[in-house]
Amino acid sequence: MEKRYTAIIVDDERPARIMLRSLLEKHNEIIEIVEEAGNGKQAIELINEKNPDLIFLDIHMSDLNGFEVLAGITNNPMIIFTTAYDQYALDAFRHHSIDYLLKPIEGDRLDHSIQKLKAFGIINKNVNVPDLLKIFIQSQPKKEKVALPIKIGSKIILVRLSDIAFCESRNGYVSLISDSGKEYVTDYNLHELEEKLPHNFLRVQKSFIINKDKIKEIQKYFNNRLIFVLTDVNHSKITTGTSYINNIRTDLDI
Repeated sequence: MEKRYTAIIVDDERPARIMLRSLLEKHNEIIEIVEEAGNGKQAIELINEKNPDLIFLDIHMSDLNGFEVLAGITNNPMIIFTTAYDQYALDAFRHHSIDYLLKPIEGDRLDHSIQKLKAFGIINKNVNVPDLLKIFIQSQPKKEKVALPIKIGSKIILVRLSDIAFCESRNGYVSLISDSGKEYVTDYNLHELEEKLPHNFLRVQKSFIINKDKIKEIQKYFNNRLIFVLTDVNHSKITTGTSYINNIRTDLDI
C-alpha cells in the first residue's frame, strides 16, 4: 500500500488554492490536504503545528516570500513550489524542492510532480529530504562538458575540450595548450580545472594536467616517474611528479 502524504497548500490567492485543491482530488489516495494558508505568517504557524509531509508553497506572497517561510519553520517537509515567476526556479531547487510548478498549473504537469514525489519512496517524516535529493541527483546521468569558457579581453570564447592537449601552470597563470600549439591563458587555477574537466583529463604533476586521449607514448623515467609524449603538433613531453605517480598508474592501469 502506498504511503499517503499529509499536505498544506500555501498561497495568498484563494482562486489558486481552490484550483490546486481541485487538481489534487485525483490524487487523494496519495495526498491528504490537511490545511490551507493564505499568507506566509499563517503558513509558518500551520506548518510548525501540523508537521505535514509536504507543502505546496507559493513563492511570491504579500507578506513573506516562500523562502522566508522556509526559514521560519522548525520541521523538514518536502516542498513543491508553485508560482507565476519562473526566475525563482534556481533558488527553489537550491532549497531542496521536489519540483517547481509554474502557474497556471496544468494537470499533466502536476501529475508528473506526484510521480516524482512517489519516486523518492519516503516512508516517514524522519528522513532527511535534502540528503535524498542529493542521492537522486547523483543517480542521474551527467552530461559531460564539451567546451570551456575562456575570457580574452572583452570577449568570452569556448575552447573545445577535445582540442586541448594539456593544461600548464607557469608564472602565476594557467594556460590551455591546443593540438595546434595555440595557447589560451585562463583565470582558472589547476585545482579548479581538475574540478571542471571531465574524466579524460588527468593531473600528472603540480604544474600539468594532460588530456589522456592525446597520449601517444609513455616512457619510463628515473625515480619511478614517467614521461608522456603527446600527439599535439609539438609532440610535447611531460614528466610526472613523484607524488602523483600512484594515482596515475591506478588511473591508467599501468
